[in-house]
Amino acid sequence: MLEYIDHIESATAPTLVLLHGYGSNKEDLFGLRPYFKGYNLVCFQAPIAMGMGGYAWYPIDWNNGAKIINSEEVASAKSLVLDAIEEWNALNQISGQIVIGGFSQGAILSMAVYASGFKTAGYVFLSGYALPEWHHFLSTFESEIPVFQSHGTSDPVIPFEWAQATAELLATNPNYNFYEYAMAHNLTMPCILELQEYLKITLA
Repeated sequence: MLEYIDHIESATAPTLVLLHGYGSNKEDLFGLRPYFKGYNLVCFQAPIAMGMGGYAWYPIDWNNGAKIINSEEVASAKSLVLDAIEEWNALNQISGQIVIGGFSQGAILSMAVYASGFKTAGYVFLSGYALPEWHHFLSTFESEIPVFQSHGTSDPVIPFEWAQATAELLATNPNYNFYEYAMAHNLTMPCILELQEYLKITLA
């Protein structure tokens, strides 16, 4: 099972699963716990150690300044996450609703889970995007699971235009929402507050 850090309110409380970004670790998004009181929170740690306390869900190759991501490696990481969620649920006898999300690489991975058709209460994509090879599939993908996607208009890591292109694809979902903020590759309070509202509505 993947390493994790968690906070459990109760077995019946809603659970927020958060997947960290490239070069980070399980402690990172767990720092958001004060903003999500009343929920269970579990943050899994990616399996690829990068040194200096950083981890990755899948490799990123750098070729002439372009990020090259192998979608098969994303699929493998997706299977690890789904297995970890199932094991964590069983270990803690969790019966409440679950929302799956992540930041950056964790958001891309969460999007892979969403595109697989995995049924859950909601999805959260923070500063991520859909890989180009997913575009054709997502353009006809049908889902009504509530989705929260956010992105910074001045993101220097994942261009805002990539997020916009993703938003156009996911808009086929009637319960999909895209939020843009005047931020870089990070989270700001306006984004966190909007996410709080999304969770209140989704998990009501």
